[in-house]
Amino acid sequence: MDCLQQPSGSFQQPTGDQLPPLEWIDSHAHLQGKPYAQDLIEVLAHSRATGVHTMLLPGTDLADSQTAVDLALRHPGQGLVVSVGVHPHDAKSLTPDGLSQLRELVLQHRSHPVVAIGEIGLDYHYDFSPRDVQRDVFRAQLELAQELDLPVIVHDREATADCLSVIAEVAAKRPLREIPGVFHCYSGSVETAVILLKMGFYLGFDGPITFKNARKALEVIASCPHDRLVLETDSPYLTPVPHRGHRNTPEYIPLIGAKVAEIWGCDLAEVAVQTTANARKLFGLS
Repeated sequence: MDCLQQPSGSFQQPTGDQLPPLEWIDSHAHLQGKPYAQDLIEVLAHSRATGVHTMLLPGTDLADSQTAVDLALRHPGQGLVVSVGVHPHDAKSLTPDGLSQLRELVLQHRSHPVVAIGEIGLDYHYDFSPRDVQRDVFRAQLELAQELDLPVIVHDREATADCLSVIAEVAAKRPLREIPGVFHCYSGSVETAVILLKMGFYLGFDGPITFKNARKALEVIASCPHDRLVLETDSPYLTPVPHRGHRNTPEYIPLIGAKVAEIWGCDLAEVAVQTTANARKLFGLS
C-alpha cells in the first residue's frame, strides 16, 4: 500500500495538443474515503479532463457502501457509479441484519447508482477477519449477487483456492451469471486466469503493472483476451509509475492503459476503446 500524499501535479494524457482526450473508465476507485474529503471536486475535474468520465466506487462495509451511494447521488453528472459490499477485512462486522440492509440498499438504488456487489472476497495475507468468517460472508454476498442478478467485484489475496471453492459451491446451487464479475487487481497466474476466464470473469489491472518488478501480471495481460480486461486505479492506493509514493486518483488510468498498450503492441486509443467497452458490458453501463 502506497503512502497517501498529495499528487505533485496532474497527469497529461499522451495525445496531441489539439486532440480531445481518449475516453476511459476507472472500474475501481475508493473516492468516498477520507483522502479525498478536501478536494474531491478537483479530483473529479482532473479525472474528467484526462478522459476518465466514469468511476466506480466500491464499498468496503455497510457504512462505506452507503457513503459511496450518497456521494454519487450528491454529484449527478460526474459519472460516479457504485458497488456495495463488505470487504474480507471487515467480514467479521457483517451481521444477518447488516446483510439485509445491504440488500435493501441495492434495491433502493439499483442502476442509479448501484451496479454491482463488491468489494467482496478473501484475504489471507492480513487475516483481519477469521478465515471461516471471510468464507461465510463471501458466500452470502455471492448468493445475494445471484439473487439480484448483479456482477461481483472479487478481492483475492493469497486465497485463490478457497475463492474458487466458494464460487464453485455457490454455482452448484445456482448457475453463475454469463458475466459473473471481475477479479479486482488480478495478481494470479496465467493458469488461474484461464480458469476464471472460462467461468466468465473479467480481470482488473492496476498501477502495479507499471512497477519494475511486475512480471506475472504482464504475462497474464499478454495472454488475456482483449475483451475481458478492465482498468482500475484502486485509488487512493497502488499509484502507478511515475507518481508512485503519491496519492492515487482516477486521472492516472491512462498510465495503466499505456502499459497495456505496450504489452498488447497496439495504440493507446485501441486500449481506451476496448477497456471502456469492456467495463460498460461488465457493469451494464450505458
